[in-house]
Amino acid sequence: MGRFRAFPYAKALLTVVQKEAPGRAEEIADELDGVAGALKAVPDFHRVLVTPMVSVEAKTKILDAVLDSLEIGEPTRRFLHVVQHHYRMQHMTDIATEFRALVDQSLGRARARVETAIELDEGSRRRLVDAISAFEGADVVADFEANRELLGGFKLQVGSRVFDGSLAGELDRLSKEIEIEQG
Repeated sequence: MGRFRAFPYAKALLTVVQKEAPGRAEEIADELDGVAGALKAVPDFHRVLVTPMVSVEAKTKILDAVLDSLEIGEPTRRFLHVVQHHYRMQHMTDIATEFRALVDQSLGRARARVETAIELDEGSRRRLVDAISAFEGADVVADFEANRELLGGFKLQVGSRVFDGSLAGELDRLSKEIEIEQG
């Protein structure tokens, strides 16, 4: 069985959003994240939607009840019913992630994940985001996390690229060089 591809689902939704709800792409991305989060946080909800023994009617009622409680509107609601109809709810996290990436791309924005050895103050965060934005040539939205195991410096991930400027990373590289030299 082939690997699931979230891109066609995300792209189809973005096309609908651009036609029916321009300017709401961010809100719809948040809605998808909310549903993906609910599926992850409530294993029974996930299990019901992916179990073949539960009738389509029951799944639809349960899905509608959850969408109501999360205040999910159109066109997200309609899209989620299509996803459910095609037995793809187990892939909602992938679809939500891919949709967010398409929205970011359409807005000329990049996402970054920054790990630092110490907690950064807001000014330092802003300067780092500005530097990353200049380097990337795009607006950057960054998630920051303090990780004491880095010892010093930082790790940066933008898309699939990782830059490791941490002391722990440097020590690891030096250790590998020494192993290679010693044979």
